[in-house]
Amino acid sequence: MSYQSNRQIVIQPNSAEVRSMIPEEYVRIREEEMRAEAERQRRAQRLLAGRLWRSLAGYATRRAEAAERR
Repeated sequence: MSYQSNRQIVIQPNSAEVRSMIPEEYVRIREEEMRAEAERQRRAQRLLAGRLWRSLAGYATRRAEAAERR
C-alpha cells in the first residue's frame, strides 16, 4: 500500500527552514500576492491619473492666460 501526500516541501530563500505546505496554503499565498500586485497597480494608475489631470489643468491655465493677453 502506497501513501501519497498532498504536501510539498518548500525551502524558503535565505532560510534554513524547510517545511511542507498543503495546496490551500499555496492558494492563500498566491491570492495575497495577487491582491498586493493589484493594489500596486491601482496606486500606479491613481498616480498617473493625477499627473494627467495636473498637466491638463496646467495646459488649460496657460491657454486661458494666453487668451487674456490677446
